[in-house]
Amino acid sequence: MPRLCSLALLVLLASTQLGGSCSEPDAVPLEELQKDITPPFDYALYCDENGTLVGSRSAVLLVYRAAHLERVYADSRAGNSRAQALFEQLEATLRATGQELARKSLGIACGSLPACVAQWHKLDEFMPSRGEGGMRLRQVMADSFSQEAKLQHVRNTTIAAVLDVLLVGTVLRRGAAGATEAEAATAEARTAAAEAATPVEAGRLALAGLEARIAAEELAALEARLAEAEALETAARHPQSLKELARHRPASSQPPSGIEAEHPRWTSYVAYWHRRYEELAGTRPLPPRVPEAKPPLTWNSYSGLLNTFQRSLEFQRAVTRWLQQAEGSRQCIPGMKQPLVTDNTGLQLEGRAHPVYVDQLAVDQATLGAGRQPSVHSFSNKQHSFSGKGLNEVRDQLKIDSLEARTKYSGVVEVRRRGHPLFGQKVRISRVHIVYDATTLDAEIRKALLKAAPQNGVDLHLYVP
Repeated sequence: MPRLCSLALLVLLASTQLGGSCSEPDAVPLEELQKDITPPFDYALYCDENGTLVGSRSAVLLVYRAAHLERVYADSRAGNSRAQALFEQLEATLRATGQELARKSLGIACGSLPACVAQWHKLDEFMPSRGEGGMRLRQVMADSFSQEAKLQHVRNTTIAAVLDVLLVGTVLRRGAAGATEAEAATAEARTAAAEAATPVEAGRLALAGLEARIAAEELAALEARLAEAEALETAARHPQSLKELARHRPASSQPPSGIEAEHPRWTSYVAYWHRRYEELAGTRPLPPRVPEAKPPLTWNSYSGLLNTFQRSLEFQRAVTRWLQQAEGSRQCIPGMKQPLVTDNTGLQLEGRAHPVYVDQLAVDQATLGAGRQPSVHSFSNKQHSFSGKGLNEVRDQLKIDSLEARTKYSGVVEVRRRGHPLFGQKVRISRVHIVYDATTLDAEIRKALLKAAPQNGVDLHLYVP
């Protein structure tokens, strides 16, 4: 049975050159589909007299041609056995695609957000129909994705974000004017919830919209952090010259030795490489926060960067869980009566074009209310290898980290996390904290760091996950 391989791969890779990325014969590049001129409807275009799909591209073309898809679905609902058999095959295809995407889209943010979740909006280009037939296929795909994602221990907010894209409206379809588009998507979600058949369904859609917006904002934080880390990376890059760079063009079907062609990290690298090439060529605008186009990192450098990024994410999540528990809050924020700790929370500082994302933001809910000054603490998490370094070097590193934390996460800020009790409000950060990974720190270094912290205007905590 043909599979919608190009659909699954596009969502994962956001690439238009997919022919060599799939072992099935029906991988159709999006560019080719966009040139398609829909012919008059005829079942023979897609199936035999029994409704069995024929041809290598019939399934992809039928899903892409919205009017034809809706015709088949309407006929199947009316009792046409040929249409019923044909649509059942599409459902089976989308069910398998949903499972495959759940397994392959974990990537660098494993357990938090799919590495390529920002590209879920590409689904609309392959399956544009928002009619009953298109939404039925989206529902089938959403259900299978959700079931498989739960088996993979993906966080509920991530699942909700994907379901919101599939069923409600793509809150992740945002460009430079992200806030405006997010608000429009929120309105679309509310409309969908209001039009739902039952109160239960309306409630589910509304909850999915809320959780999806949280996941979308966390995604923005991860994207910003990764872009910043990549821009500062000093490891090996490919040549700057486009002519020289083109000689190093990677192919999804030709991974390095020991790496599977469909491994999420390799497919992610191929998409990353092509984005950087287009930015250098001037055919793609630079993303926010990136001051200049740089050639892509080599595969080894890119993989090493993601390894480091993954470790930092895991440490951050461990610190968040610790602060949210009684033990961590007692040690770090003992004065808070009702602490609320959120991670990857957007903060807008005056004079900055883009928000910064603090590792953790702690708010004492007991201090909230009209006319009151809320107690708000910011946390910056750091992992360093101090092996072989003298105490002066250790103190210098703390000084650098403290200056960065005070610059980015102190003073008067506007909280940009939707759903947060302080959303849209300007508040003053009461205290700035730094949390170091103390796994490898010996007693002498611990003592030196703790002694130097007050001189740098921060509260320092040493944590072993």
